[in-house]
Amino acid sequence: MDLHRPDRRSVLTAALTAVLVTACTDRTTLESLPPHHRIRPLEHGVFLPHGPQDGLAFTAMTGAAPRWMLLFRDWTHEMPPVEALDAVRTQGATPVLTWEPWVAPATGGVPADAAQQPAFALSRFAAGDHDHRISTWAEALAAWGHDVVLRFAHEMNGTWYPWAAGVQGNTAEQYVRAWRHVHSTFAAAGATNVRWCWAPNVPALGVDTGVDTGVDTGGARLADYFPGQDVVDVLGIDGYNWGSSEPPLSWTAPGELLGPGLAELRGLGARLPIMVTETASAEGQEPGHSKAEWITQLFDYLVRQGDVLGVIWFHERKERDWSVDSSAAARAAYRRAVARLR
Repeated sequence: MDLHRPDRRSVLTAALTAVLVTACTDRTTLESLPPHHRIRPLEHGVFLPHGPQDGLAFTAMTGAAPRWMLLFRDWTHEMPPVEALDAVRTQGATPVLTWEPWVAPATGGVPADAAQQPAFALSRFAAGDHDHRISTWAEALAAWGHDVVLRFAHEMNGTWYPWAAGVQGNTAEQYVRAWRHVHSTFAAAGATNVRWCWAPNVPALGVDTGVDTGVDTGGARLADYFPGQDVVDVLGIDGYNWGSSEPPLSWTAPGELLGPGLAELRGLGARLPIMVTETASAEGQEPGHSKAEWITQLFDYLVRQGDVLGVIWFHERKERDWSVDSSAAARAAYRRAVARLR
């Protein structure tokens, strides 16, 4: 069965169905909606560093079960994490599986040289080097059979992954070809339960990402990396408020952080649902910089963006303490924010 018939979009869950259209999946209905028209509440999700087994504790802390759970797997994993996917489903959430074509650093962060992995240059996809792995995952997810959002090769407009443009000789055109090749392999395997999330980073490199490798991306716009609405179901965007503890990084309000990227996504003309697929904030280090206030502002801002389906919080102590409970005030603000979504 064709994953993307031109007159009808099959969606992975009731949530996506409701965003695309109420009681109808005719694409023209979505296109007739006015900009920023909201037809269902914003829904929150989470990345939990120890996996979905911590989902119940997160729900107890925040007072609301996450609608989405973000998972990560690099290409050292020969098979999809079916047990983790099942655990997400058991908790009533939809898995958003980030599939990263590289060998992730053992230390967890993204060292400046981590992107130099020639085996995962985009040219190697065209050469067929990874066809066996791609087919294996496609067949396994098709056999699993349940709904999953697959976020393949995210943040391609950055400089810190081996699939990024400007790294290892990669170009935006090669990225598009690689995406479409992977998608066609899944289609051939009958993986109709897989929905595709294309998720760039917010456009301002080195300021809101905390990473600046000096790589020239060739001035590519987000549109240059977009594989086409026939092979994408959800538009994602990642962005973090890194705070001002390490100049030239600066405190960045949610609208300033996400607004330009959301505008570029809308400018694609695809009229697909949008998710903030990763976000979080550092604690403020200066007067007037409050993580609790930032959380409140984030949800207020996204509720006003009627085409934004959901937001996934990166709940981990990593480069910063991104966790929801980095302070009592932050935890209380998050709890209040998600309570207002219901």
